[in-house]
Amino acid sequence: MQFGRFRGVRAGSGASTLDSVSNSGRVAVPAQAAPRERALGTRLVTGVLGGALVVGFVLAGAPWLVVGLAAVAVVGLAEFYRMAERAGYRPVWEAGMAAGVLFIVGAAYPGAWQPFVVPALLGYTVLVQLRRGRAERSLANAGVTLLGAVYVGYLLGYLMRLRVLPFGPAHAAGPLPALLVIGAVWASDTAAYFVGLAWGRRKLLPMVSPHKSVEGAVAALAAGLLFGAVFAAATALPVALACAVGGVCALAAVCGDLWESAIKREVGVKDAGGVLPGHGGILDRFDGLLFAAVAGYAIMLAWPGF
Repeated sequence: MQFGRFRGVRAGSGASTLDSVSNSGRVAVPAQAAPRERALGTRLVTGVLGGALVVGFVLAGAPWLVVGLAAVAVVGLAEFYRMAERAGYRPVWEAGMAAGVLFIVGAAYPGAWQPFVVPALLGYTVLVQLRRGRAERSLANAGVTLLGAVYVGYLLGYLMRLRVLPFGPAHAAGPLPALLVIGAVWASDTAAYFVGLAWGRRKLLPMVSPHKSVEGAVAALAAGLLFGAVFAAATALPVALACAVGGVCALAAVCGDLWESAIKREVGVKDAGGVLPGHGGILDRFDGLLFAAVAGYAIMLAWPGF
């Protein structure tokens, strides 16, 4: 904004599209400043309340975390399948949602039934396609149904796996693994958002997401590493382990964000949903965490001595 230069406002026109003048007549006030501040405030409030709820579920563990993740999976799958329908697909909602919930339950309570979830999902989906009696897009409809269940439900189940992971010198389950991954993703998302907004110049993948910048991605990585170091100091975890998890999870979160952006770009929507004011939908908030949970789990599971 350049002070001292004002664009005139026609009589009867709103100031929403033009710069407005303060009461003193000397300072130009951007017309969009107030809406942006309100949007940022809404985003902040939703993030704090939602973050507290997620941390509470993680600390409580099963069965509360199972219930919370199942609810997230159902809403996230509804968003995913609704977007798929905008592109002309006809996913089998009930099959995908049932499988998504079972993936999460199986992560908390493993049983002999687990290997049959995917075959049952596939079998039911195929039967629905045959019952419809039309061959058009049967392959695509079945593929989208399975993709949604795996992408949302199965990957979300890794947060439950992190919660029950025998971790640390005592090899006991606890909230630390999940909190480390979640915190690293939140820190990287926040850094990428504000750094990209303020200094983002070089586009990361403009054909996929025109607003993602290289500077934002670098900030995400730095924030993930920093959070890992702080988390290690607060919990007595090895610094190398916590930083490795933080950095890898930050990069995985960027990839997850780009993947969801690609989906939204194909179907022509800005947000996956609207259940989270200031953030969009469940998938808009959990897209990076879905990929990061798997990456963090793999690192902690394979780390020597832990």
